[in-house]
Amino acid sequence: MFKSLSQIFKNDSAQDDTHDEQYHLRVATCVLLLEAAHADDEFSDEECKTIESMVGVRFNLNETETRELLELAHKERAASSDLYQFARLVKESFPQARRLAIVQLLWEVVYSDGILEAHEDALMHKLGTLLGIRHEDLMAVKVSVRKKMGL
Repeated sequence: MFKSLSQIFKNDSAQDDTHDEQYHLRVATCVLLLEAAHADDEFSDEECKTIESMVGVRFNLNETETRELLELAHKERAASSDLYQFARLVKESFPQARRLAIVQLLWEVVYSDGILEAHEDALMHKLGTLLGIRHEDLMAVKVSVRKKMGL
């Protein structure tokens, strides 16, 4: 009986670890999205709505869960001195295709106000490098997003 109980706790612990890892990846992704939104020193309502919508849809969260995740990401972003830790977690945890999907989301946030500021462009190049995305791929995703948004 004790053996089976200890096995249950081990399994719960493994599930908790997986859940924690997924949650940390979600927070890291949200921090990067928020950083892209703040790159031009303005966090517009349009950017906020865009991020809330994409986070809710991408992670299959309800409105309350989305708000809580973004609140935590805001706190993590404010407490951090750089983006490296968040980008590294994403780079080490996700395959190239998933990282490219995140880059697409980042470009969508940057272009959500219809304007690409110099700081936003510089940040996207920095994030592309930190996420291990080739420059050609970064530019291809940028062009794709511009076309999708009619810009």
